[in-house]
Amino acid sequence: MADLTPFVDKLKSHLSIDVVVGEKVRLDRKGNRMWGLCPFHAENTPSFTVSVDRGSYKCFGCGQFGDIISFIRETEGLEFFEALRVLADQAGLDMPQQFSKQDSKKSALKTQAREALQIARRYYAELLAGPEGAGARKYLEDRQVPAESWGHFGLGWAPRNRQDLLGLLRKNDIDIEAAELAGLAIRVEGSGEIKARFWERLMFPISDSGGRTLGFSGRYLPGSFAAEKKMGKYINSPEGPLFPKRRILFGVDKLQVGLRNNPEAPIVICEGNLDVMQLHNIGQITSLAALGTAFTDDHSRILSRYDRPVVLLFDPDTAGAKAAFSAGRILVAEGIDVRVARLPDGCDPADMVANGDKSLLNQAISDSWDILKWRLDTWSSKSDLSQAAVKDKAAREMAEWITTTPSPVIAETWQREAASFLGISQDTLRRLYDPHTEVQPPMPTAHPNSSQPQNRKEVLQRNEREIIGTLLVDPSVYSFLRQQLDVLKLSDPSTSSLLQWIRLQREQGITYSLTSALAQFDNDDQYKWLDSFRHQIITDPRLVLERALSALPANTESHNVSQDEPMTLEDLAQLSRKISLKPNATPDQP
Repeated sequence: MADLTPFVDKLKSHLSIDVVVGEKVRLDRKGNRMWGLCPFHAENTPSFTVSVDRGSYKCFGCGQFGDIISFIRETEGLEFFEALRVLADQAGLDMPQQFSKQDSKKSALKTQAREALQIARRYYAELLAGPEGAGARKYLEDRQVPAESWGHFGLGWAPRNRQDLLGLLRKNDIDIEAAELAGLAIRVEGSGEIKARFWERLMFPISDSGGRTLGFSGRYLPGSFAAEKKMGKYINSPEGPLFPKRRILFGVDKLQVGLRNNPEAPIVICEGNLDVMQLHNIGQITSLAALGTAFTDDHSRILSRYDRPVVLLFDPDTAGAKAAFSAGRILVAEGIDVRVARLPDGCDPADMVANGDKSLLNQAISDSWDILKWRLDTWSSKSDLSQAAVKDKAAREMAEWITTTPSPVIAETWQREAASFLGISQDTLRRLYDPHTEVQPPMPTAHPNSSQPQNRKEVLQRNEREIIGTLLVDPSVYSFLRQQLDVLKLSDPSTSSLLQWIRLQREQGITYSLTSALAQFDNDDQYKWLDSFRHQIITDPRLVLERALSALPANTESHNVSQDEPMTLEDLAQLSRKISLKPNATPDQP
């Protein structure tokens, strides 16, 4: 693939960052910087700043930063090459002729797939309003979902005939391959026949935060063929580059407006699409739902941008309690204030709205419990805490919650509350997660997202990324440590692939840099951690690289040691003997 660095530099010279950002954010100049309301999280006081001289932006509220490329990627949900095309069109520049045909074809296919999703969305909406959608309309009316809400969320109806949509896509010059990429078409095993994925279902469009359609969630109606055959109640678009389920939240396209109009409102997480719609109908317009999947770290990171409490509003049954427990642990680890709303037995949010229990539902959200108090109350109501073994289990769970939060203040508060509730001393509770400390104040163990990682895999990953980042920030340091770098093996696939790419560039005599690496690797995870190095000042890259290489053997060995087996003095002695790097005194010759 051709080196895109010159083109990227040319693009940035043609487009001032204040112009690019200014199309989406109202900017006001203060001194040598420009300020505005952050497009990545809801705020009322500007904390988002743009530096024209540096060609970068940064939000002091949520921490987002980058350049014109990352801004377009984040705000429009584009991949690297797609963002380049958008900016090239804006600057009046042609993409390089040597641009890979494979990447051009891949990008063109994604563009078609996104167009197919828009066509399908309009088509489904038209069918819901027509004769074929009568059954779906009756279902929504029976569930007390107002017609205004159907349009607000873009609901539709997928017809029984599984060729109708495909015919419409062909008329609009959409390739079948693009329809498959969009998750709208599937191939039947054996025959290879192409059919529409969704048929005879109520359709919920799934959008990103910018309102762009990513896919669909289809629900069967009571009495339908799918219901009689006990097929899945919901069918969602398949996991893919356009539909990353681990990051998708139904209703997130409405969240920014909801947060700005309700500065004190929490973010409410519920279980289903209809729950979200009905909550919006009673004024809870900051409600979301994970899409038929467990709550993930990616969901948590998205929500952490908004700096709002999160209320978990799940069904009051065993499955709902388990879901709240799991989601709560992930959210707490991200430093989010997590609460749990308690509903009457046998109720769910959508049915409560339909039955006229609006006030009761709103009150449940307002009176939501701190998640640790909710867990303590659950133990108290369902178990006999007078039994020592039961109390021990409860205390051990509380210790896990305490070590999950990155906040020392919350950890200390939880420790005090849990110890008091369980009738044990704080020292006793503390010894469950810190057996070597009895008199020191409680300090939570660092979680994977904190600045002091406890996880050995996380430590090794950061070590390897530091090596790669330093090599890209200052490629000249490779020569000083070539003896070690030529034989170096990295365990993380993302860093290993970058190291192989660096070696290939050197072998072919191609100049490389951090910018060219960003252009070469458009994987989201790789792009984010690589991009972070552009904003770091490394005063002595060689020294940083030497230290990172010196630490690698121990971190690799530590990662391979069982987490359950503490290292002995002999283990430490063996590790110390392994760490002996002797850098070359002078660089090698080309």
